[in-house]
Amino acid sequence: MKLTRRTLIKAGASAVAFPTIISRSWAQDAKQLHVGVYNSALGKLIQKEVIPKFEAEYKCRVFTIEGATLSNIAALRATRDTPRFSMMMMDDVGIPQAKQEGLIDKLDAGKIPNLEKVYKRYLFEDGYGVGFSISSAAMFINPQVTKPLESYEQIFDAKYRKQILLNTPKNTQSVLMLIVATALTTGKPLKEAQYLVDSGWDKLAALKPNVLTIYDSEAQVLQVAQGQATIGGIEYSKAIYPHTAKGMPIDMTFPKEGAFTGINSMTLVKNAPEPELACALINRILEPSVAKMLSEQTLSAPSVGGIDFKPETAKFLAYPDTKATDLGLFTPDWNFIVPRRGPWLERYNQVFTS
Repeated sequence: MKLTRRTLIKAGASAVAFPTIISRSWAQDAKQLHVGVYNSALGKLIQKEVIPKFEAEYKCRVFTIEGATLSNIAALRATRDTPRFSMMMMDDVGIPQAKQEGLIDKLDAGKIPNLEKVYKRYLFEDGYGVGFSISSAAMFINPQVTKPLESYEQIFDAKYRKQILLNTPKNTQSVLMLIVATALTTGKPLKEAQYLVDSGWDKLAALKPNVLTIYDSEAQVLQVAQGQATIGGIEYSKAIYPHTAKGMPIDMTFPKEGAFTGINSMTLVKNAPEPELACALINRILEPSVAKMLSEQTLSAPSVGGIDFKPETAKFLAYPDTKATDLGLFTPDWNFIVPRRGPWLERYNQVFTS
């Protein structure tokens, strides 16, 4: 059977099927590397610009599945007994869970020399995951009609009644809004407020009169640019800045309390069939020249230091690491949050649907 560009391959005895994209054809005896990438512009870019050159250099065939964090982790669970994947992309939020379940292995620094260039804040779980594309997460506005927010407290002002877009509880950003509400209630910084969210529910409920709609599609952020809403969030910059760069009236705003990170990451799969090739691909994506290309195309910051960007790109990036610090960006403690997320989101739904 000849494999086409899009082929369904059954996952061994589990009979789970994954839509697999084959980058190009090689000799039948070429090594095969199965990896999971994001079902996003970033994933498409890696498939188009990174993988073909990697295949040519390593004389291998790379098969990719596209997914988000939860679906990529599910693919690892489904193939645990018959390992197929060697490298899997997932957000930083998924790495603690994947490590706990024994789905991923520690990255081999000896085989991934570019790990030395990565800012330490983007190495996760004692080296079980590495970030490579970083977004900031905060509110967004139409700068032609709304001034940058000085404090998150402003979104609770009655003048914004039915004017705010709120991100769906299905997305990670909803947890971030709960942390913000807690910080405003307790007076604690975001980093401390994440451990005190039981104190933030009344404040979060106070936002309900100002919510125009709860959105679940990145395309809906344009309602702010079109004047249908005034403020939106919490949202990742990667969903906003590509529109800003095209001249649309929409921009991120970073209140004094700070903001969050959204980190696309890579992991080495436990019992990977091709660990050497997997490490080589991770190293290639962390190569400064590749990292720069990905950042210029997606307007998300790289995790490796020492890269120079033109001003028209640099203004969108939380880069270098000192700029991320100046913006007050911090990465939530997902080890604490993930086990509690289910009950939190159930209550979050009740707040805005009752």
